[in-house]
Amino acid sequence: MPTPTNFIDPSADLHGTVKVWHFAVILAGVTVGEGTVIGSRAEIGMRCRIGKNCRIASGVFLPPDSVIEDGVFVGPNTTFTDDKFPKAGNANYRAIPPLVREGASIGAGATILPGITVGAGALVGAGALVSHDVPDDMIVQGVPAREVGHTGP
Repeated sequence: MPTPTNFIDPSADLHGTVKVWHFAVILAGVTVGEGTVIGSRAEIGMRCRIGKNCRIASGVFLPPDSVIEDGVFVGPNTTFTDDKFPKAGNANYRAIPPLVREGASIGAGATILPGITVGAGALVGAGALVSHDVPDDMIVQGVPAREVGHTGP
């Protein structure tokens, strides 16, 4: 039986404590901080920056130039997007990557639209469609995602 493999571009800079599970793809110029775990079948686009002690679960898609700060949890099959007007052969394509601030958590199956910032300590519910920035310490859920509470006191 063949050994499961993943692809890590030689130019990616992964701290020695990073764990990468089967079939993950980590493209050129990516940096990943200490203690982070990248789940199976995750795809990390070119030049993404992922901080320390993050959990990027299985099946996550991060487009190029995404920024994930320290201590972020991204649940399974979460999809981040970076193209407001997707179209094959679009000469006007302009990537607008997401930013996820320190300590935020994103539930399984969420979709984060282009250019969205998820604030520090925020919580995105499973299956949410996030079409607007999420303020720090805010809880959002639903389709489209709406504010439903705060994570702090």
